[in-house]
Amino acid sequence: MLKKSFVSELKLGTEVTIPLALYEKRLSQYTGRDGRPAHGLMMTVGDKTGRMAAVAWDKALDYHSFLVEDRIYLFTARVNEYRGQLQLVVSDIQEMAPAQVDLTDYLPSAPFPREVMWRRLKDVFETIQQPHLRSLLAEIFDLPTQKKFMLAPGGREVHHAYVGGLLEHTLEVVAYAETMVAEQGAYLNRDLLITACILHDIGKIEEYDLHSLSFQVTDKGKLLGHLQMGAQMVTTAAARIPNFPAALRLELEHMLLSHHGLPEWGAVQQPKTINAMALHLADLTSGRLAQFGRILAAHASANGKWSSFDRFLGRSIFVSDRP
Repeated sequence: MLKKSFVSELKLGTEVTIPLALYEKRLSQYTGRDGRPAHGLMMTVGDKTGRMAAVAWDKALDYHSFLVEDRIYLFTARVNEYRGQLQLVVSDIQEMAPAQVDLTDYLPSAPFPREVMWRRLKDVFETIQQPHLRSLLAEIFDLPTQKKFMLAPGGREVHHAYVGGLLEHTLEVVAYAETMVAEQGAYLNRDLLITACILHDIGKIEEYDLHSLSFQVTDKGKLLGHLQMGAQMVTTAAARIPNFPAALRLELEHMLLSHHGLPEWGAVQQPKTINAMALHLADLTSGRLAQFGRILAAHASANGKWSSFDRFLGRSIFVSDRP
């Protein structure tokens, strides 16, 4: 991992090599000293500590052709001043491998350490007694999948929209499902339900571009969606496990495809087994409470007791006094 310095640490007059997010780029044309047209590339770059302007005069056309907004690049530049603000005058821009980038330097992260949350989830794996379901989790969660799962958000905007959000959301869904099993579990298959909770959003590791600063949806994600992709991952992994029960696989696939509850919420089918309904309710509870929590956290007391209108919930919410 490249040693990181931040925008907030940059000093006027210094030469720096620094990984930065590229938020915007714009090609500007002007007349050079020789009277011929020339170009400069105007950029907005930054990290979690702030944003700043950057400009590249040499190779502006080349940089413009390969740079993609919403990505992270290694900039070599001099820190100058322009109109009272620091500005990078760029001499070189290099692409960076994903392994060199820690997205938490550029994006908000889950409030709990991801490594701790992953260990908690692995402990849940160990509680699954049904041998085929244990094998399925081991088959799906190889090291590359684990890394993606720890990085992925729970969503782009609605809930858990940060690095590690998928992991946090999954643990919450598991916890609500465990309560259901304890309180009304006579007809619930605990191992199947908890396995489905762990896997219900697994498709999000392919639905979102995990190297995008705003978790853009991939082409595959737009065409299929994470419910369909998750069910396909289960089907593929189960086929590699000898004698995996067809009925068990079928219900698990149905649970993943129906966990949004209603077609207008994106479900392929409505939940048609008690295990599928339990998964839907656990998922809905985690997501809805996170939506309310996001609004409460962002609300300023000076704005009164009602939040601004939230387009996802379709309402304003009452903000009671709290310590």
